[in-house]
Amino acid sequence: MDHATQVELIHRIQEHLRTGTTHMEAEESRIPVECYLRADRLEAERELLFQRRPLLVAHSSQLAEPGDYLTHDASGLPLLVCRTASGEPAAFLNVCRHRGTRLVEEEHGRRKHAFVCPYHAWTYDTEGRLRSVPHEEGFPSRPSESVGLARVSVAERFGFLWAQGRKDSRFAADAFLAPIATELASYGLEKHVVYRPQRLELRLNWKIAIEIFLEAYHFRHAHRTSIYPLFIDNVGLIDRLAPHIRCVYPKRTLRDLAGTPEETWQLREHANILYFVFPNTLMLVQSDHINIITVFPLDIDRTDFHSVTLIPEAPTSEKALRHWDKNVDLVLNVMQEDSRLGESIQRGLRSGANASLRLARFEHGLRYFHEAVDQALGSRG
Repeated sequence: MDHATQVELIHRIQEHLRTGTTHMEAEESRIPVECYLRADRLEAERELLFQRRPLLVAHSSQLAEPGDYLTHDASGLPLLVCRTASGEPAAFLNVCRHRGTRLVEEEHGRRKHAFVCPYHAWTYDTEGRLRSVPHEEGFPSRPSESVGLARVSVAERFGFLWAQGRKDSRFAADAFLAPIATELASYGLEKHVVYRPQRLELRLNWKIAIEIFLEAYHFRHAHRTSIYPLFIDNVGLIDRLAPHIRCVYPKRTLRDLAGTPEETWQLREHANILYFVFPNTLMLVQSDHINIITVFPLDIDRTDFHSVTLIPEAPTSEKALRHWDKNVDLVLNVMQEDSRLGESIQRGLRSGANASLRLARFEHGLRYFHEAVDQALGSRG
């Protein structure tokens, strides 16, 4: 984030502190409970949000060398993502073109030159080309000359790999990321490395897992002994960078900037900056690291929750390990506090107590999120 934007955001927060206010919309809003409970809506979300749009599937450091690869199934489509011999990323449907066997079973691997089907040993290189067919004389069509893995679109931007599973959908990663591109580029995320990946299954709708992060109203009570002592009660900035969202949650230390030279101000030292990248990614920028969270629907009330911590360099000492482990443990503790409450919401949705959920004027991040989802679903929502 450029310095002028940081100063502007800090001034906005300081004005809220001066007036005892927070960033709000003019009116309350509501979310219909049925949007969390309809099976037909979930199927539309899976197809239109998770299979026909660019999704973050990996950090560049997870495919650091040619031949490095990983499998990704969370979108509902089986993807195989790899680094080719030329160093470029490639992505395919993880399906053999002979009888449809899953080509690669393991979650990830290093420096592989070829992928061999476990059923009949059809062999493909990292470009997806079919290189070997045992007893090919049984196939007069000569598949090795004309058949390759079904390629899907992939792009490497801002230190991440973005893939889109449906081959018949237009892939426009740059246009999609444009509203937040300048800010994402400013963090040098391609120079970071992944530390302590985590994966959880939560008993809640995937949209609730996103909503948890889009307001600061709950900090004082849900996180009263963990992170609330660091933050100012219910003060934040929620800006729509459609279809994405930027949230700024100021720490108490931001008050100390009053009277200090603006050229020394660094927003991430005095606030958590959260980017919601539509439809399912959260990037939490903290003072010396970034947490990346992606959520995927498993069912109406089950969510696949992935979290990684990006750090500037791999730890090389016990002191560094202790530092990063302490940070990861704190984030996991806060996530557990949030997920317990999110699961509590899910359990109450079918009770009939609420036909809709009421949002305060300062919970407009949730409203922006649901409006973006509704717009993407169109008539199928």
